[in-house]
Amino acid sequence: MTNSVSSRIKKLIDFMDLPSDVVLELPRITVIGNLEILVENHRGIQKYTSEQICLRVKGGIMSVNGRKLAIKIIEKDYIRLEGIIERIQFSSQ
Repeated sequence: MTNSVSSRIKKLIDFMDLPSDVVLELPRITVIGNLEILVENHRGIQKYTSEQICLRVKGGIMSVNGRKLAIKIIEKDYIRLEGIIERIQFSSQ
């Protein structure tokens, strides 16, 4: 998506007062302290260990690094991760 198209879409979303995460299919991430992450609009798991969980999201990969990481709930487009969260990182593909 070019910058001008992206800019026009953002203006339309703002004008219509729509939630951008829903319209653009972006992940909605809720972090609770360093112990829990809720991710909506994920597209599956790429990697899962007790030290790193990588989720596919629109535009790339979201990596959660830490200790004692575990998936507590997983649904089609919702996932809850728990553990000691040390870093959250995004990379494009």
